[in-house]
Amino acid sequence: MKPEYEAWMRLSEHAASRISPGFPERVLRAARAQASPILVTEFAMCVATAALCLVGVLLFDAKVSAADDASSLQGWSEIAAQASDLEQGI
Repeated sequence: MKPEYEAWMRLSEHAASRISPGFPERVLRAARAQASPILVTEFAMCVATAALCLVGVLLFDAKVSAADDASSLQGWSEIAAQASDLEQGI
């Protein structure tokens, strides 16, 4: 075995001997009993931030799409006019 592994095992055993019996179960039971208000607030902030980002992206996309559509329509109008001129010349 590597010396680091043995050192970590000794530290783990020492830490386990310092914990009172049933401590991990009590901590988990308490954590499951109620959600922390801090976590609820943090989750709400994450949801609000994601919603604002989504609205921003949708607004930006709508603006860019409208500009692209106008540019495409102008280009196709020119192509249609040139095609019409060619047909009339033939």
